[in-house]
Amino acid sequence: MHRAVPAAVLWMHPEDAAERDLQRNDLAWIESRRGRVQIRIETGGRNTMPKGTVYAPFFDEGVFINKVAIDAACPISKEPDFKKCAVKVVKA
Repeated sequence: MHRAVPAAVLWMHPEDAAERDLQRNDLAWIESRRGRVQIRIETGGRNTMPKGTVYAPFFDEGVFINKVAIDAACPISKEPDFKKCAVKVVKA
């Protein structure tokens, strides 16, 4: 798996990236009220992100995306809800 995807990237719609002067493989800051991290931009691949949304996987120990994501938990299962939050993306 590491050979296929060696590092986390921020999946972003190509038009959203262009509006921020970002291209594939550019380094960017992803920031929320809780924190910010640097991550590489990805605009290609088999699936295009919907415009206005971004996605960052959690597997890369070098990109602590949990610093950015909401820290709420499900009241029933007690599982962390690290799946959504508002962010700002800017070129690093």
